[in-house]
Amino acid sequence: MRALLLALCLSVSSLWACAQPAPQAGDVITLEGRIVLKGNEPFVVAVLESGDRQWDLRGLTRQQMQDLQSRTVTVTGTVARPAGEAGGGMPAQLQVQSIR
Repeated sequence: MRALLLALCLSVSSLWACAQPAPQAGDVITLEGRIVLKGNEPFVVAVLESGDRQWDLRGLTRQQMQDLQSRTVTVTGTVARPAGEAGGGMPAQLQVQSIR
């Protein structure tokens, strides 16, 4: 029983250590996900769907958005707005530096 409790405590501790804090404005991060286009012309926004989070992508041309639509990509960029900032309803925003 003692060994079981010890094993449980160790596994919970290692999970806790692996948890990453939410990205903050100015952080450079790399995400993988699928790009979808949302909105209506002329207000179309490229959105990266990464896991359970969505990121509005800034800095892409209209042509880049169309070329990347529905593709799975790896995006590196600077967090322009973290999720939930400015009233809780605002989506996270990423200023794109590179896409692979």
